[in-house]
Amino acid sequence: MVLSPQSEQRRIRRNIRLGSLGVGLENYDLVVYLYVATLISKDFLPSGSSETLRLAQTFAIYAIGFLIRPVAGILIARIADQVGRKRLFVLNVIVMSAATLATGLLPTYAQIGWPAPILLILMRAIQGCAMGGEVPAAAVFVTEHAPRGGVARAGSFQQMVTFIGQLCGAGVAFLSGVIAANLTPGMPDLAWRLPFLVGGVLGVVSMYLRRKLDETPVFSASERTVQKSPVREVFRNHRRAALFGAAIVSTLVIGNTAYIGFWPTYLQHSLHISPTKALMTSLVSISGALVLMPVWGRVADRFGWRRALLCAAAISAAGSVLLLVVLPGLPAGSSLVYWIGLPGAIGSGASIAMVPGLVSSLYPAEVRQTGYSLSYNLVIASIGGVLGLVMVGLISLLGVGAPMYLALVGVGVSVVAAVVVAKLPLYLGRTAGPRPADDTSSRTGDAAHAG
Repeated sequence: MVLSPQSEQRRIRRNIRLGSLGVGLENYDLVVYLYVATLISKDFLPSGSSETLRLAQTFAIYAIGFLIRPVAGILIARIADQVGRKRLFVLNVIVMSAATLATGLLPTYAQIGWPAPILLILMRAIQGCAMGGEVPAAAVFVTEHAPRGGVARAGSFQQMVTFIGQLCGAGVAFLSGVIAANLTPGMPDLAWRLPFLVGGVLGVVSMYLRRKLDETPVFSASERTVQKSPVREVFRNHRRAALFGAAIVSTLVIGNTAYIGFWPTYLQHSLHISPTKALMTSLVSISGALVLMPVWGRVADRFGWRRALLCAAAISAAGSVLLLVVLPGLPAGSSLVYWIGLPGAIGSGASIAMVPGLVSSLYPAEVRQTGYSLSYNLVIASIGGVLGLVMVGLISLLGVGAPMYLALVGVGVSVVAAVVVAKLPLYLGRTAGPRPADDTSSRTGDAAHAG
């Protein structure tokens, strides 16, 4: 059946929106864990340990979910490249929401002893399995549904939903803390349990909505040979793309950790800002970054990946330098703390907005899911889960400016990526958009328009 242009546009928008929901849920869970890390460390680890040691152990448990991602993500990606993009979406969200809900119901160390942190580790491992497949699957699904010339914009929408998930996580963590402190003084653990319980309910809603997804037109209409070993194919014929994709994903991880994920913990433990104020500053940063993400997608579609990456790097660099100058001398109680991280978060959000469209564009359809999963999950496993733990050590060595030094490293990677991207063949991108077959003629045109 041939759809009218209006109906086709509605179909595209529906698939992009529903395809992005799971990533928002995933990031809700990630942010919730980070924002209640201090409370979790008190309930799941021995009380005799020092606060720093308990916090470090909590971040180590957090890293478990990242370390298991590559294996699960690559297996899921292989199936998606062989049988279709949408089939595993519902399974992913079921597993993820069940583990999130179970986390909110776990008994504490005071109740059952050492089995408590072991159960927490198990929940993190289960979530890691689901998350390893969710992000690459959603990115490829969304960008392959994008209209011609709108790949970056579609990917930026997915990242905006990701940050909405983070914003909801921060907001629910904040409200849970207020409820626990003022309404339920006899139940302090409600401050960390309630966010996970809410996440489980959101997962059920997402699972219901995903039943309406359509397979991507690129996958449905392509006539191609199914790769028996897509991982081998990526390493054999797409090594440069895989390395470049990993570099782009590393900028996402670094910026997200420095300006979003680690920010409230950093403010509490390094600058001794109250948990409530620290969460409020994070809400401001996340809001500023996500509002502008669709704009950055339009910039990349209109002017090319190179110019957009350079612009994002310049804003991130300015924000990082500002923090290095201002933070050490920031007066106690200053309201400036709410806004000081916003420029860096906006610059980081600009780079993050480009990741789904750019990384998806690096690979042909027959290995796109596997290639994205390799680029994404290997970086996430190697640095994503441990970066918060590394931050704790760097602050003790370098002082309060440590996260900003790391953010500047991410800026440098973005600049190098902006130079390299014009030399790579792209299969989706600024002018090509998705098509039934990712033919070689489209690659030449996309490469010419990469910058």
